[in-house]
Amino acid sequence: MNMKIILAAFLCCFPGISVSAEPTEKVRDFIVMLEKESESGNPVAKYHLGNIYMDGLEGVAKDERRGFGFLLASAKAGYVQAQYNVAASYKLGQGIPQSEEQALYWYLQAATKGHAQSQLQAALMFHNKNEFTKSIELFNESAMKGIVESQFMLASVYHLGNGKPQNYRLAYIWYSIAAASGDADSVQMRDMVSEQLDAKTLSEAQKEAAEVFESIRGNE
Repeated sequence: MNMKIILAAFLCCFPGISVSAEPTEKVRDFIVMLEKESESGNPVAKYHLGNIYMDGLEGVAKDERRGFGFLLASAKAGYVQAQYNVAASYKLGQGIPQSEEQALYWYLQAATKGHAQSQLQAALMFHNKNEFTKSIELFNESAMKGIVESQFMLASVYHLGNGKPQNYRLAYIWYSIAAASGDADSVQMRDMVSEQLDAKTLSEAQKEAAEVFESIRGNE
């Protein structure tokens, strides 16, 4: 994670704290502050320390194992972004041996708190295991938060009939929403599916897609 992003996030969480202007001193002072906050049990500080060691920063050697330890402590304390990062670490084997089971566990911990990207990742894992009921529920939740990949995946579920009866109207609706969200592939898929709908159904689907899209924009 970029140092400026981490610093801005930290200062936002802990207003009133200042750091020196020199880059090396800034990093040193910043880490000292984070360590003090971490020792007091602050999960946000543990999260940022974790990212610093996972990525390495100026004057800080990259240490994924140590970084993961901070992230895990933050995740166990309930910090949702840390739970997402821990899940990704388990998925990729960064700082810890790969474990699909643990990755899914932590994605679900964050997903239950409404973390949209975790809902997507958990949904993809369930989808790959052919556990379609669970995947569809999570795709739907993240799709309604504006996650384009979830919108596309939800459309494909209805298009192909994976875990749900094939439904070209719903496929058209979700491809349309994903297309309106900027996904180029969905434009082609939407037009393909439209050929399966009669004029009346197509008109109703277009209206519904527009209504759902506006609702999603209102949630963002």
